[in-house]
Amino acid sequence: MIYDLSQPHFNGAPQFPGQPPNATEYQQFAAEGEATVERCTFMTHSGSHVDAPFHYLPELPTISELPLAHFYGPCVAIDLQGMPDEHGINADDLRKHESLIAGNAMVLLKTGWGDRRRNTKRFLTCWPYMSGDGAQYLLDRGVKGMGIDALSTGGYPEKHAESDAHKLLLGANKLLLEDIHIPNALLDGKRRFFMALPILIANAGGAWVRAVVWDTGDLERESPVEQVGPVIPDAVAAQITLMREPA
Repeated sequence: MIYDLSQPHFNGAPQFPGQPPNATEYQQFAAEGEATVERCTFMTHSGSHVDAPFHYLPELPTISELPLAHFYGPCVAIDLQGMPDEHGINADDLRKHESLIAGNAMVLLKTGWGDRRRNTKRFLTCWPYMSGDGAQYLLDRGVKGMGIDALSTGGYPEKHAESDAHKLLLGANKLLLEDIHIPNALLDGKRRFFMALPILIANAGGAWVRAVVWDTGDLERESPVEQVGPVIPDAVAAQITLMREPA
């Protein structure tokens, strides 16, 4: 099985508060006799993306300075659903899953926020986030990094909530993967493999990714494996159907 954890870009897609809206425009369209070409305006920290240490610490590597090995490896998903809004995930919360959090694995945190991704005040401002205390626990456990199904590793709107975990984890050269969707099927405690290769943007603090997880051995098969995801909102998916209808 291969799981697509990526959250899509589209016009007005949810993103961190205060950033200009995402936009995708057709510059040419095949239905009008030309090849279809799009013009996209996105913030690098919108949609499913990774943070480079340069995002908070300018003396540390940018996206283009990190090796490919930074963006793949073993992973495990942790069920943190049901936490209060704006809760700072702390060491006590993570210690309940101590048997899973170890051994240079990427820890994927399912808060449930990825299942409710839309432009509501609650989704855009109240997500559970990683606290500095929780980030230090992850460092002490030796993880490769963390992914979260919310808009950011840090919280909103207090600066310390936004920056504490970022600075600790990025300062230790850990991978941060944000705004993903984690299927419940991954919450079985099983170790799998993940890859989230970024678009190669020179000198950037973040970049968009197609984040995938797969079961051991599945990618070595000659035939395609079954796929779960991605999740595209119905209204967004319906737009292409309208565009394909004859005039």
